[in-house]
Amino acid sequence: MRYKDFDALKARLKEMKTVPVCAVVCAEEAHVVDSVALAAREGVVKPILIGKEAKIRELLAGNEDIGAEVINSETKEDAVNTAIQLVLAGKAQVLMKGLIETSTFMRAVLKSENNLKTGGIVSMLSLRTMGRYPKLIGFADAGICPHPTLEQKKSIIEECVRTMGNLGIDCPKVAVLCSSEQVSDKSPESLDAAELKRMNQEGIIKDCIVEGPISFDLATNPESAKIKGFESPVAGDADLLLFPTLTAANVAAKMASYLTGDPSGVIITGTKIPVIVTSRASAVNTKQLSILMGALQTLSAE
Repeated sequence: MRYKDFDALKARLKEMKTVPVCAVVCAEEAHVVDSVALAAREGVVKPILIGKEAKIRELLAGNEDIGAEVINSETKEDAVNTAIQLVLAGKAQVLMKGLIETSTFMRAVLKSENNLKTGGIVSMLSLRTMGRYPKLIGFADAGICPHPTLEQKKSIIEECVRTMGNLGIDCPKVAVLCSSEQVSDKSPESLDAAELKRMNQEGIIKDCIVEGPISFDLATNPESAKIKGFESPVAGDADLLLFPTLTAANVAAKMASYLTGDPSGVIITGTKIPVIVTSRASAVNTKQLSILMGALQTLSAE
């Protein structure tokens, strides 16, 4: 299945048998509370807001109807540990970062004793609409792994494919981006791309179609592919763009967001439960759509 936009993705909410509980760490921030309130009213999640209680209740004024539970925590470390314990006890199914540094939040989430990793590499998947592109498209890795090796790229693809599958995007078309479609010893990322394509063709990387090396225009514009004579099922129809570095993905994602104004959602891959990590400066709709992605991930566990 492919989704034209997030409204189409929201239709999957009808498949949810139960509404998941979302534990929000350091929820004492207006955008966080507003996004959670919007998601709660849409029946996406039931919120537990963890942090400085007085500030959270002040921000909840006018949002009492969402029935949010508030748990007081005076420190960021205590807030994230409280949220993780709720998850481990089965009292929450989705974990969300609020007004806390990503490093502090993720360090606690990824502690070995919490057993929240799948075994694959942890990365960040950004799902978005993008100008005239006719469907939702994913960017990876937009926030975790700075210079992925070949094996890390393989794992990023596998974890993103698993996550997208849980969202209902089956057998995604993966474009391993480079500056050109040519394989060259002078371009290490092109060698990685060609090897990832080989792994896919030989069934080592499963449940997707991998093309690479491929440039951005060939991956997203069928007319460009036609003019250049580049034939591939991924050409002009990519579902997931794998960037060579975090910097490239992060810059592209922020350009797409700020220059087009198009909405996006962000979720961590490589974890056993949905983990939502958005920038503290992210807009309310980005946080809201990220919550939607996190909630829909729980469908695979029902």
